[in-house]
Amino acid sequence: MKKAFEITNKEQILEVLNNSSFGTLCLCFDNKPYSIPLNFVEFENEIYFHGAKKGKKMDIIKDNTYASFCMVEDYSLLPSYFSSDKGDACPATHLFKSVIINGQIKVLEDYNQKANALEMLMQKLQKEGKYIPLNNEMYKKAINATCVYKLIPTNTTAKFKLGQNFNEERYKRVVSHLKQRGTKKDLETLELIELYKK
Repeated sequence: MKKAFEITNKEQILEVLNNSSFGTLCLCFDNKPYSIPLNFVEFENEIYFHGAKKGKKMDIIKDNTYASFCMVEDYSLLPSYFSSDKGDACPATHLFKSVIINGQIKVLEDYNQKANALEMLMQKLQKEGKYIPLNNEMYKKAINATCVYKLIPTNTTAKFKLGQNFNEERYKRVVSHLKQRGTKKDLETLELIELYKK
């Protein structure tokens, strides 16, 4: 990873975790990879998921608890001509924030821990509320039937590619094109390019 793009600030990493509604959990069985897109919630430096108690995912976890989890916030796609007028394709790029967490999976057995994890997930994904909290007795059967598990991190890396390596000429050209295109995502990207400009 290029040093210019590496992020170690825990608050910046946590912001990506809180803003991302789903990520991809990568498992390995019999030396073959298996990836699953999942909703998740972060709590006290651990990542919580839920799903069925039976199936391929759980079979793999029983055999190998090591896992990797990746989430990405995508920002503006920059066509090559946003960066250069020479006609070459090489400057084409996509700006983003990404976090990869490696660790071990643990399945929760305690009912209250499961209910709390599912409640945190609801609070993240349905911020407006308007539901009966999951500590209500009405959910007991559903919670007992659901598998809740967490990823306990051993290593976390983050990469924010937001134009930190642009020279002044490229910076001005990209900013001009983004302003001209002017989508909502472009305006968000412009703010981040300015924030991370060195």
